[in-house]
Amino acid sequence: MRRLFQQRLSISCSTCRQVLPLSPGSNARSLSSNTNITFENNSVSKDEVKKFSKMNNRWWDHKFNPLITMNPVRMTYILETIQKRRCQDGAKRCSPLQGLNALDVGCGGGLLSESLSRLGASVTAIDPSSLLVEAALYHSSSQQLQIDYKAGVSIEDLAVEMQGAPNCKLFDLICIMEVIEHASNPNPIFQAASSLLKKPTNDAPNGGILFVSTLNRTFKSYVIAVIGAEYLTGKIPVGTHDWNQFYSPQEVETIATTAGMKVLDVCGMTLVPSSLLCGPMRWVLDKRDVDVNWIASYSCA
Repeated sequence: MRRLFQQRLSISCSTCRQVLPLSPGSNARSLSSNTNITFENNSVSKDEVKKFSKMNNRWWDHKFNPLITMNPVRMTYILETIQKRRCQDGAKRCSPLQGLNALDVGCGGGLLSESLSRLGASVTAIDPSSLLVEAALYHSSSQQLQIDYKAGVSIEDLAVEMQGAPNCKLFDLICIMEVIEHASNPNPIFQAASSLLKKPTNDAPNGGILFVSTLNRTFKSYVIAVIGAEYLTGKIPVGTHDWNQFYSPQEVETIATTAGMKVLDVCGMTLVPSSLLCGPMRWVLDKRDVDVNWIASYSCA
């Protein structure tokens, strides 16, 4: 196993981890006439969209979708971060996210979108898969939730659309959860997110918050997330992950910095070992362990 890991590591180091500055080109689109920011046409991997579209009828089945068990710990991190950064204004809110404008990127069947909506946020949710958004719409309507779903839309598409729209509202929080490891190129995602996130002002010095969660590219993540979760225990379908597409916190920080953002915090999301063997998977936050799953927050610099 270690020999196989070393072979994959060699491939990854030589081909998969060049964080390059973005430059204008014939296939680039400008985010704003007031900036020099450009990005390539799309971060969307058609193969990944096709793969995950097959989950549309089982997205809300906890036996099939492990994100259901991960969602509570992701929401805990989001709420704790917002409480520290956004809720020190003394405003009394009936719900933790009341009055906040949220964007869920790669929303899938709407798992995170619904959580954000229930806690009071005004939610826009986008996904390149029309089948998954259809499933999300069906489920949210049964829960009587008002979520603005946009099918077949990437965050780059949304950035262009909103730049040209009058009186468009930027977002207080943007969530990109378990997305970048399935993207063909994460750089345009962060460039677009930076353009859509509220900037710090004199009245609101904190600005908006970008939340990102993904997997680290380590030997431990290969053993647990690929060999263990996919092949040995069957907790997630075989082929869900490509270990070469995992990102370390340092790599993502470099990408975010290039996009004009800064890191606020990084925290591990660790799996309770016994839950990998039996029963639903259980997760806890652990700042000391970012070896496998991790989540972080960023803001505009």
